[in-house]
Amino acid sequence: MLLSVGAHGYDRATVQEVLERSGMSRDRFQRRFGGKQACFAEAYEMAAERLCAEVLEAGRRAESWRAGFRAALVRLLKTVAEQPLLAKALLIEVRAARGEAWAKHQQLIERFVHAVDVAKDEPGACPTTALTAQFVVGAIEESILTEIAAGRTATVERLLPDLAHLAVLNYFGEDEAWLELSSSPERVLRPLDSPDTE
Repeated sequence: MLLSVGAHGYDRATVQEVLERSGMSRDRFQRRFGGKQACFAEAYEMAAERLCAEVLEAGRRAESWRAGFRAALVRLLKTVAEQPLLAKALLIEVRAARGEAWAKHQQLIERFVHAVDVAKDEPGACPTTALTAQFVVGAIEESILTEIAAGRTATVERLLPDLAHLAVLNYFGEDEAWLELSSSPERVLRPLDSPDTE
């Protein structure tokens, strides 16, 4: 379902294509889901939960909030680059689907907001408001949506330094934020892709 929606858009994706991809009979599909929206919602929840867990786990493995934020962002951007149809379904087409899938999307966004806002308790953090983390997460999401819509998912990882700069600027100030602009995607990807690399 997600690949069909990513390829054609939610409104143009058909149950028939899902049946052909999965080998499921129409009767079984109707008994299990009842319709396209419920099928998308179930597929969305499974895939989005998995991606959310991977992103948050990448952040938790790091030794500091800043390193964790960067590692989590790398994982997210890498998924978008490598699985553009999935990314489009999860981040763009969920808006057309609405319903339970959209509610799940909002829940996951709140989890990301909570994870980002941990920065306020880090040493050297600047005073922030309740909207700071929402702004950072919203900016990340909108930046990625723009790249997906423009067909630039293959190069989406180039956003890493700018998005890291944005987050650090809001929590730690301008001097610390400029250090993030010197971080290349290659430098940050290496620890994740090769755990034994120093």
